[in-house]
Amino acid sequence: MDKNQLHYGDNLEVLQGGEIAPNSVDLVYLDPPFNSNRVYNVIFNKKGDAEAQVQAFDDTWTWTTATDEHYEYLISGGLPSKAADLLAAMRDLLGTSNLMAYLVVMTPRLVELHRVLKPTGSIYLHCDPTASHYLKIVMDSIFDQKNFKNEIIWRRTGAHSPRTSFGPIHDVILFYTKSPNYYFNVIRRPYSRNHVAARYRQQPDGQLKFTSGGNVLTGAGSGGGESSQPWKGFNPAAKNRHWAIPGFVSEQMPPEFANLSVLEKLDAAFEAGLIEIIPGRAWPEPVRYLRPGDGNPVGDIWCYEPGTEGVLHGTELAIDEDVAYLGPTSPERLGYPTQKPVGLLERIINASCPPGGVVLDPFCGCGTTLDAAINLNRRWIGIDVTYLSIDLIRNRLRETHGAAVDETYDVRGVPADLEGAHDLFNRSPFDFERWAVSLVRGTPNAKQVGDKGKDGVILFVTGKKTRAEAIVSVKGGKQLMPAMVRDLGGVVARRNKAEIGVLITLHTATKGMRQEAQTAGTYTDWVGNTYPKIQIYSVEELLKGAKPKTPPVVPPYTSAQKRVTTGVQLTFGMDDPEDLPVETDIIPENVAELD
Repeated sequence: MDKNQLHYGDNLEVLQGGEIAPNSVDLVYLDPPFNSNRVYNVIFNKKGDAEAQVQAFDDTWTWTTATDEHYEYLISGGLPSKAADLLAAMRDLLGTSNLMAYLVVMTPRLVELHRVLKPTGSIYLHCDPTASHYLKIVMDSIFDQKNFKNEIIWRRTGAHSPRTSFGPIHDVILFYTKSPNYYFNVIRRPYSRNHVAARYRQQPDGQLKFTSGGNVLTGAGSGGGESSQPWKGFNPAAKNRHWAIPGFVSEQMPPEFANLSVLEKLDAAFEAGLIEIIPGRAWPEPVRYLRPGDGNPVGDIWCYEPGTEGVLHGTELAIDEDVAYLGPTSPERLGYPTQKPVGLLERIINASCPPGGVVLDPFCGCGTTLDAAINLNRRWIGIDVTYLSIDLIRNRLRETHGAAVDETYDVRGVPADLEGAHDLFNRSPFDFERWAVSLVRGTPNAKQVGDKGKDGVILFVTGKKTRAEAIVSVKGGKQLMPAMVRDLGGVVARRNKAEIGVLITLHTATKGMRQEAQTAGTYTDWVGNTYPKIQIYSVEELLKGAKPKTPPVVPPYTSAQKRVTTGVQLTFGMDDPEDLPVETDIIPENVAELD
């Protein structure tokens, strides 16, 4: 894989299309959408045959005639026999519920993800407790139950107060490997300060020393070889034991230590002060010094504990703060409803993707996995079925890691020419609108209905600490008329802070439309520059490099901030416009004094 990849399309089609080679991915993380807010009273309802169109942030799954046809295909040869048998058994249990529809969608995707994983690879499936036990059985049938490693409990919110049950505040992350021979890097968190104070003593040289106490230098049984020979007056064979140097001693010695014989290792560790002989003790005792990075291996409960700042040795961070959930006002939030914190993905990547390895997220949403992979210098592949996500990711990565990041990955499935634009409009008019808005660096609507003539906005600078909007309207149909220009002018006139209207057409605008735009007047900015009040651009013109004429544009979605704990933090660009950056490459000289 020469470059990272961002795919716009159905992940099943991408996975089956051959663009991702078998046995090529080190780590898969997926957070497939599932509606956790409606729980059992909805997901176990039987549904009719009405086809449901699932849009960007609508994560409800519905059993339809299409689902039924897909199910029959899967159990009739479309899946490995073990997975097909399981799916048929689940159908007997769950019927045609939303949950069963979810499993029908997920099972073939998990089969494909198993195929592209390396033999040493791992998969982390992030899910709601409502569905986790069903998904675990599906995972067992595909990855084999002996390759199940952990059910990780991650605290996803601060509090939840239902009246008839305990508060649901966690998600489940199922950790499987493809084979018993897999890559895993142990992640450690600092010891508590109380533990260090009780068990370690500061030495004159400043080091913190822990003496284990007791016999941890020998193991049971005497083999009669060198490891059973006497050393410094201690004879392990006399008590049917042998010398066994602990790993923490070896880790504190130089690399050549590994080539020494057993007795030579004991001598070298003794000379280094890592073994002590204390009068009156039955055995020599190994010594451990507290080193940077020492601590307890991370367990399978990842629970950020607010208010525990300062209880860990060597840091002011709270317990599990690196994987803390996103609060309502978290500066990392992008406005994406199922967003996960970057720190959570960084922990998973550090544990299960080797340096230089490849991370795949087939439901990459707002791009958190890809962001974390870049932070940790891993290669990545992202897939998402909505263009809103693709556009959000492209802007997020650009604003977080700089414009040069665009050269590090290919975008696949997004129209690159007029023919591709027509194909996208025929497949999904709504995604076509969002794609067209992205061509002018605008922020598209997240929802399809109720746009009131506004398909997106471009935020631009109007003065010191002030911003205004250009309303973007997209027309993909062939029937174009001057009334559309007048309608856009009316939206601009009615909307507070709107000063300019931009009309994007898939087909060539009529002469009457352009005449109507010319009579709409101009907008004058705070330094006296004038811009057409209503501007019309065809998709073809935009693909050739045309840009709307506006004051300096504020990048859509995000602006980058340094994160306190694990890298960068991001903010949703429209929330606090006064603090947002502008695209400085298009700022004319006469606004150089802009704050």
